[in-house]
Amino acid sequence: MEDFRTSYLRLCKENRLEPQQSVLSHLSHGKHTETSGGRSPRGTPSKMGPGNHGVVLDLSTTSLTVQTCSVLGAALAKDCLYGELRLSDCMIGDEGFKLLAHSLCSNAAVRNLDLKGNNLRGPSAEALGKLLGQNHTLRRLCLEWNSLGLDSDRFALLAEGLAANNSLEVLDLRNNQISHDGVSELCKALQRNCVLSSLDLRWNNIGIVGGRSVLAMLQYNKTLTELELAGNNITQDIMKAIDVARQHNLDRASLTNEHQSRQSIMTREIKQLRTQKKQQASDLLHRIDQQNELQSRTHRDTAHKIHQLQEALAERKCAFNALNAKLSKTEAELLLAEQRSRDLSDILEVSRKENSSLVAMHQKEMQTQLGEKASSESKLLHDIASLKDRNLHLETKADELDKRCQHQQDQIYELKEELATSHAQVKLQATQAEERLQNEKQRLRDQQRDLERRHASEMQHQRESAEESERAYRDRIVKLEEHRRSLEEEMSKLKNQQLTERLALEEQILSTRQRVKEEEHQRMKHLEDKIRLLSNAKDDIQQHYSQQMQTIAELQAKNNNAGLEVESLKRRLEELNQELAGKNNELQAEVNKVKLSSSKQLSRMEAQIQDSESLRERCSTLELQLAEQTRRHRTELMDRDNETDSLRERMRSQDMEYSRIQEEETQRAGMLQAAISGYLTSTRTPMSTPRK
Repeated sequence: MEDFRTSYLRLCKENRLEPQQSVLSHLSHGKHTETSGGRSPRGTPSKMGPGNHGVVLDLSTTSLTVQTCSVLGAALAKDCLYGELRLSDCMIGDEGFKLLAHSLCSNAAVRNLDLKGNNLRGPSAEALGKLLGQNHTLRRLCLEWNSLGLDSDRFALLAEGLAANNSLEVLDLRNNQISHDGVSELCKALQRNCVLSSLDLRWNNIGIVGGRSVLAMLQYNKTLTELELAGNNITQDIMKAIDVARQHNLDRASLTNEHQSRQSIMTREIKQLRTQKKQQASDLLHRIDQQNELQSRTHRDTAHKIHQLQEALAERKCAFNALNAKLSKTEAELLLAEQRSRDLSDILEVSRKENSSLVAMHQKEMQTQLGEKASSESKLLHDIASLKDRNLHLETKADELDKRCQHQQDQIYELKEELATSHAQVKLQATQAEERLQNEKQRLRDQQRDLERRHASEMQHQRESAEESERAYRDRIVKLEEHRRSLEEEMSKLKNQQLTERLALEEQILSTRQRVKEEEHQRMKHLEDKIRLLSNAKDDIQQHYSQQMQTIAELQAKNNNAGLEVESLKRRLEELNQELAGKNNELQAEVNKVKLSSSKQLSRMEAQIQDSESLRERCSTLELQLAEQTRRHRTELMDRDNETDSLRERMRSQDMEYSRIQEEETQRAGMLQAAISGYLTSTRTPMSTPRK
């Protein structure tokens, strides 16, 4: 890291540039910290996760100028330290990235490159194409939140570089404004790429045409297992077809990985077998002892598990007893619910009677109100009739006054006639009585005037009183009519209110009855379901318990058979070892015997030179016999080796069978324990739920 900082400062000095302080601070204060592949603090070089090499150079959110990008690229071109380069949100731009990409073409250390949010456009896409075409060490490339897809022609150059690349495994192109043309070029390139396994194209402008191009590409590309296409306006049928093709690739990759893992496992096993072939019989005996110890330990574990299962069975019995108690409690609750239902029905009957009494009371009140209304109407009619009679009386009185006035006028006319006759009679006395007559005339005129005035005033007074009475009667009639209308409206309102109250009461009674019936039905149904579930659970647990007991008995029988077979194999191996030792002793005795006979023959040949030919023939025959015995001994040794190998194979198969049985027993015990715990939790859950 100090070398990189020194190189950066040297290049800045050579290019006559002022070093960027933010970059220097990251390079100065950075420390090597162990990481598991996650992001380290900004500017802190850290060890990368599994599958990566080197440390991390994190310059995220640091604004880098074009000159700084040029110097950094020149420093990174020869760097072998940093395995991951994080340049997200650095505002690099197209010019800066061109310089970086040109330098990274010769870098052989960077495995991960993060260029998120750097406003990269068409020129950067062209530079990326050259980088991918020349750099064959890059594994992961993040180009999120850029605009590489704006220029489809230059994006096609990026696709060509991706087609030529044979190292990139993960490519992130989210939010890059990639159109369907760009995706078509990318899919054409991916048809020739057999390394890329993860591609993220979310939130672009692919559309239906681009989705079809992706689907056609997946018919040829069998290595792409992770493909994200959300936010691209692709129809559901195309997405489903793409998911199916991707799942096929994923299955193919999993099968390939499984095949490779199995191949590596088989290779390791073959190596182990070759090394095991070189071991002696003592190792086999030691292994048999270990198997015996393992078998005894397994017996102990099995006994312990059986003890645990018995305890679990006892707990299950306790749970059954608790369930029986709960069932009895539920039956008691059912009886209480029935009693409550009967009480509610009694209450409903009482409410019905009360409603009927209320209805009768309302009807009586209505009848009384109707009677009062009829009496008030009759009273009003009587008052109207009396007012009419009084009006007629006043009219007759006015007629009488008119007649009286007419009678007085007639009297006046009569008096005038009498006056004329008296004037004719007392014409002689006119002079004397003229003055008197004039006075009398004046008096009569005044009296007539007074009578007329009094009559007019009395008539006016009678008319005014009659008009006032008539007006008062009319007002009273209007008020009575208004009172009658208000009474009628009040009666109609009372009728409507009574009708609405009656309907509401009937609806409330019906709803109460329906609700009570539904509650009782639901409670009965819930209790029946609970009883049925409890009975089914009880039957299932009893059946599972019988199956587990049968499985335990079968496993014990298999375990006993395996132990007997191991004992027989051990005895057979001991017999073979004894036989091998006997053969070795016989061979040694034969060799010693042959040596002794050879020495005797040699001494005899030295003593009897004349019998040299016969001795030579006998020696040759003895040598042939010795060779034959040696050959037979070798064949017997080879047979013993083959038999030993076969015994080892049988022991290995027995070990595998024993381990498989042990794993099955462990799995069954785990399944039984899980079933017991699941049942206990399921039985506790209804007990803990509040009763409705």
